[in-house]
Amino acid sequence: MLTLYHGDTAVCAAKVRVVLWEKELAFEGKLLHLHKGEQFDPAYLKLNPNAVVPTLVHDGVVVTESTVINEYLDEAFPARPLRPADPYGHARVRLWTKKEDSIHDAINTMTASIIFRHDLLQKTPAEREARYSKMPDPAKREKWRRMMEEGLDSSIVEEALVRFGRHFRDMEKSLGNGPWLTGEQFTLADAGLLSFFFRLEMLECTGLWRDHFPRVTDWYARSKERPSFRQAIIAMIPEAAFEKYKDVSSPLWPKVDAAFKKALASI
Repeated sequence: MLTLYHGDTAVCAAKVRVVLWEKELAFEGKLLHLHKGEQFDPAYLKLNPNAVVPTLVHDGVVVTESTVINEYLDEAFPARPLRPADPYGHARVRLWTKKEDSIHDAINTMTASIIFRHDLLQKTPAEREARYSKMPDPAKREKWRRMMEEGLDSSIVEEALVRFGRHFRDMEKSLGNGPWLTGEQFTLADAGLLSFFFRLEMLECTGLWRDHFPRVTDWYARSKERPSFRQAIIAMIPEAAFEKYKDVSSPLWPKVDAAFKKALASI
């Protein structure tokens, strides 16, 4: 039996849902309401001491970290494989998933600086401090404080945009060899990025690739046509979240756009 502890809008949880749908695996979903802090519940912390989603439980075995979970699923359930059969193909996919892991915190940076900052600034200093204090990682705690104080003017955002530029540039080059990142086969490399791109779309940031990287733009359009994209990502997000993200993000796009163009010029 497969049980997935996940969040509706959490990008890493969506990464795993995409793979579950692509492999047509039945699973029991246990939705955690992250905005209510349910990830800090003592019972959940026993499964995942890092207080993040997703967490997979397979017949009593606990697996954490979305990239690791996806590799585990592809190995444990070999039907409908999401990696090439040869070792070199495995290595190429792993290189991309490693790249994806390296930009995950850049996705978090943009979300925090735009959406979470909007929410937290409406709370009292004591309430904000209580939210930070629940974060077990001191580095993450300090990063959040900086983003809440500085918003899009933070050097953390500048660094995130540089990393996006490099990542999109690498994708653009790779997609010259086929419709998917490693060639003709849709793999874990592609599946792992879909929720990241959709988060940026919700943040009204599609211009980051649409205005500069045509192959990446085509890749994303193809990806959105896959049933797994609709079922694992779009169908899980509450309508109110779409509206909120658009209302908060749209006025900030010109500032993001200008900063990204500056970032591209630096790489």
